[in-house]
Amino acid sequence: MEGLESIAWLAALGAGEWEVLRTRATRLSYSAGETVFAPTPDPHSIYILEQGRIRILRISSTGDEVTLGYVAEGEVFGELPGFGDHPRESFAVARAPSTVWRVPLTLFREWISSRPPIALEITRQMGDRMKRVESRVENLVFGDVRSRLAKVLLELAEDFGRTNGDTCIIDIGISQGELATLIGSTRQSVNAAMGALKDDGILRLSGRRTELLDQERLRTIARSNRGQEREKSGASDESGD
Repeated sequence: MEGLESIAWLAALGAGEWEVLRTRATRLSYSAGETVFAPTPDPHSIYILEQGRIRILRISSTGDEVTLGYVAEGEVFGELPGFGDHPRESFAVARAPSTVWRVPLTLFREWISSRPPIALEITRQMGDRMKRVESRVENLVFGDVRSRLAKVLLELAEDFGRTNGDTCIIDIGISQGELATLIGSTRQSVNAAMGALKDDGILRLSGRRTELLDQERLRTIARSNRGQEREKSGASDESGD
């Protein structure tokens, strides 16, 4: 099934199950900015990202957005209803042109009940996302804008970065407004913090592409409750919001 056959965790499917997947799943294409799914009390499908990038977010009653994370190629998303009668409370939006497979819940539940390797891999993916969310909640309590931003940039580098010599390039088209929704801050504060990291030679910006030039210093900032680099210069950092 084109790109799906390259996804390692689906290798547990037998030949007959692949044929069922071909018959019952739907391959869909989305342009950047299109909604893949929206909140609904009675979801009937889960999704697998074949190619592209998907942003998962929630919108408050006042219209404020909170980014929960991004889906990488080969990952399942919108999967929670597959494990019980859970409503869908989030939005999934294509962050780049994306190819997505929509899989009926009944088929997904057959997989996780009869194929332990698939159930384990999906559980691992869910656990990784939960760790990310828990880490961000901790940062909201204990970290300032700069330390929260540093930690999220390192997470994005781990999940989506590509190495070019000593530089790690994050090229997923994320805006500073989206970064703000990831760390619970404002676009203006993120803009200022990014500018300070740029001035310090820690990163370089090119449009919406971020190049991490010194990940070790970024890790030092991420570990600090107040985002201060404990360097010999002893220079103090401005406090966040």
